[in-house]
This record gives sequence, structure tokens and C-alpha cells, in this order.
Amino acid sequence: MTNVEPNFDSMKKDIDVAGGLFYQYRPCRRDVATIYDIENIRHGVVYAQTPLNMNDPFDSMIGFSSEKICDEFIDLAIGTVNMNEELKILLGQLIKYKLLGKTAELLLYLKDIKKYINTKQIAMHQTQIPIRLFITKNIKQLYSKSPKYIKNIFAQEIFLVFSLTVADIDMDDLSEETLIDMLKLDDLLDTLYEQVVNIRDNVYIPKFREFLSQLTVSCFSASGWDNQLMWSHYANSYSGICIEYDFSKITEFIGFVYPVEYKKQRPNISLKDLGIGGVITEPQTSIKQIEPDMTNILAYLLVKNTCWEYENEWRIINIGEANTPKFVEMPYIKSITLGLNVDATCKLLLWDVCQEKGIPCYALALSTDGFKLDRKLLTQEDFLFDIDKETAYFDTLIKQITNTSQKLEETSNAFDKSVEEGNADFSYLMPILVDSIDLLSNAYYLKQSANRICENTDEDLTVLQTDEGLLNNIKLLNKVFDEMKDNATSLQESVPNLKTMGYITVDEYPRVKKYLFDILELAEKYNNTDWNSIFCIEKNEDSQTE
Repeated sequence: MTNVEPNFDSMKKDIDVAGGLFYQYRPCRRDVATIYDIENIRHGVVYAQTPLNMNDPFDSMIGFSSEKICDEFIDLAIGTVNMNEELKILLGQLIKYKLLGKTAELLLYLKDIKKYINTKQIAMHQTQIPIRLFITKNIKQLYSKSPKYIKNIFAQEIFLVFSLTVADIDMDDLSEETLIDMLKLDDLLDTLYEQVVNIRDNVYIPKFREFLSQLTVSCFSASGWDNQLMWSHYANSYSGICIEYDFSKITEFIGFVYPVEYKKQRPNISLKDLGIGGVITEPQTSIKQIEPDMTNILAYLLVKNTCWEYENEWRIINIGEANTPKFVEMPYIKSITLGLNVDATCKLLLWDVCQEKGIPCYALALSTDGFKLDRKLLTQEDFLFDIDKETAYFDTLIKQITNTSQKLEETSNAFDKSVEEGNADFSYLMPILVDSIDLLSNAYYLKQSANRICENTDEDLTVLQTDEGLLNNIKLLNKVFDEMKDNATSLQESVPNLKTMGYITVDEYPRVKKYLFDILELAEKYNNTDWNSIFCIEKNEDSQTE
């Protein structure tokens, strides 16, 4: 089992040994309102979600049907019952096999044990002594010589109890009803069975799901950018992208970073692992709390079926608020590889993002020799101007800017209202900064796209010149950029004080600083890129009128 002690230096060493490079295959599906995968690249984050929403249900399914967990439930239920230990063992086994739906299987085992004991008594020439005395006198030898499958299932003490239980029952009369009637356990068995089911359904499972809801997982592959199964399964059938991250550049704790182990056997989380030291069932079900074992809980999330080995997966696991996704800081992008069938608009947007952030951008290609994947480093020469693709890209950017502007206005108004009411709600700050980055970067790309259209076609110049709505929006963007730059500069100076006063948490502080820097950097890039002359003329005329 992977060592999951929360030691940053140890994790860093394991990352370096693995080569430091990890990959996310993303579908990058286009939507008129937003393209989440590209936004996360722009924000320098990766999305982490609760394991309850993982695509493999075994990542979060609870193995409560295992005998180990059943034994824990049963021990809690019968622990306070006043009876001898032999009867407790028998009662526990009856409840367990009933809970597992294997009572008929248990009866077959009991018949096999009875047949075996009778055969051994004859073979050992001890038929003259009572059967129960024969069993207790020879229990070690009887158990050691018993069928292998019996020893694999039952410990010696359970074997002894079963042997004594069935000793005086005729083979034909051996049934669940016979055992219950003989031991006068009918009412007690039903009561304890209900308690065990209650512990399982109302204590263990809810507690485990509560823990899982507080965890977030982000998944990566250490298999490289040319994993064909990953392209098919996770990158929208080669229509998505593969993002290469350099984990060797991580300098501080971003979560528990560990490789996944692939096994045939699923792990189990015990009651003690979850912090359940006991259960009180009267007057209502409640838990005796102890310290949970986070090492075992994390280890549970690092085991998958061997059928997934091709993923060569690593995970970042974090602990936070229940059912709350997390964005993990991950700006260490070494390259982006575009799939064979990536959407044309996504391709242009990704290229602009890579150009702006200085990320090498590759295009996937099929090898001409064998079943291999190659990739080619893209340059500007690979993007021949196409008026249809460019105008589609331009329209997408307009729609994104419109939608982001609406979101930003609503969030900003809500924040302003909270300030006016004397209860400034700084939970709005992060969404405002994120939307600001999206708005500014899309506006920056829009300026470049508009210039390309103007530079490469004459017939569209007239359309753009007479589109008063577009020209007004461009003027508005210029004004918005100036306002955002001024606001970001002012806020940058106030951030330390906001942190001191508790308006910005310790976890948020680095992201707030980074996003403000990104806003100022985008504003500078935007202002340093001139509009095509037709927009400049319109802007100058407007300035002269004022």
C-alpha cells in the first residue's frame, strides 16, 4: 500500500522519481457561454471534485458486504448482550451470513463439518466416547486436518463452536429454524439483526459518505501525451486536448499527491478508520467519536481495479467543505497537445491562450509507420487565415464576453449592495476576479481576431466599419480595461489589510494576489496591442467629439 503520510518532502521525492511530468486528458467541448477546460488553463488551476462523482463507481462505493466490516457491525451490536462467548460467536455468525444473504451457504458448511467430524471419530476409533467430548479433546488435530476451504473460512474457535453446535443434530434436521429453536434465539436474533442493519445503513454508510463528500480529487496520468486509450476515453475521442504539467516545479503543499495502486482486491474502511469507536442505539442511534484514521481513508482512494492500469494515474487529494469542488493551483503547464479532431474555434482559442502565456502548443498526428502517435510543435504559419473559421471564433468571443459581462455585473452589484448595507461580503471577490480575467483575456483575443479579419480581407472592412454596435462595444471595452486596471491596482494595495482583517482567508490570499497580477498583465497586453486603423479612426473621432 502507498505510504500516504502527509509529508511534503516525501511526496516531492516520489514525484521526482516518477519523472515529474503528469498529464490531464480533457474533452474541451465547446459551449457558446464558456469553455471550462480553457478557462482553467487561463486561471492556472485544475478542477477537483468529490469522489462521489467519479466516473468509476468503485472509487466511492462502500464495501460494507465484506466479512471484515460485517464482523465490526456485529461485534458492536452483540457486545453488550449477556451470554457466554460460545453463544455470542454462533449468534454473530448467524447474523453475518443472514446479512450477506448466505444463510444457505452457512448450512452447507455446517453439514460438511458434521460429516467430517463423524468420519474422523470413526477413523480415530473413538466412537465409544460422547461426540462433544471427542470434539473438545481433539480440537487441534480435527481443525488442522479439516478441509482447506473450511480453514480458509473459519478460525479454530468458530470451527469448535460449529462442531459442538451440530454434534447432536441429525443431518436431515440441520436447518436455520432448527438452530434458532434449539438455542432459543428467535427474538434476540431478529433484534440484533435489525441493530446491525441500522448500524450499517444509518451510521457507517452515512459517515463514510460524509467523509468522501469532504474530499476532492483531481486525476492525472503519468503515461505521457501519447496514451491512445486516454485520448479515446477522456479526450472526447481525440477531439480534446492533453495538458502536460511539470510537478517538479511545485514548491509548496497543494494537497496529498500520490500514485494510484491497481489491485484485484478492494480495500475496506473500518469503523475505527471513520472515527466510530462504538454505537449507542438507545434512545436513538448515535456515534461514540474517536480520532479518524485519515491515512487509511486516503489509501482507500488510491486503489483501483487492475483494468485501469493503462491510466498510470496519480491523484491530488484535498480535504475541505462537504460537497464543495475545489480549484487546485496548478500553473506549471509545460505543453498542450491538441487532439486530431479538436474543434476549430477551440483550436484558435487555445492557440491564443498558449501564445499569451508562452506555452508550447502541439498538434497530435498519426505516425506513418505503425500504430503510434506523433506530435508537431505549432507555429503561426500553421494557422492559415480562414474567414469562416475566424468569424466563427470572433462570434464565440463576443458571446463569451457578453455572458461574462452579465455575470460580472450581477456579482459586482451584489457585492456593492452588501457594502452599502454595512456588511461587506468578500465571498464575491474571487468570482469577480475570475470573471474579470475571462472578460479581459477574451477581449484581448477579440482585438487580435478583429485585426486579423481587417488585415486579411477587404470585403469585411465595410461591414465592421458600419457595425455601430460593434464599434460601441469596442469603445466600452477600452473603457472597461482602464477601470479594471485602476481597480486592480487599488485592490492590490489593500489585499494585505484585507487578509489581516479576515476578509480574505490564508488559502485565498495567494490566488487573489496572482489574479490581480494577471488582470494588470492582461490590461497591459491589451493596451500595448493597437486596434486596426478603422477602429482607431472611430476612436479618434469619438475623442474629438468629446
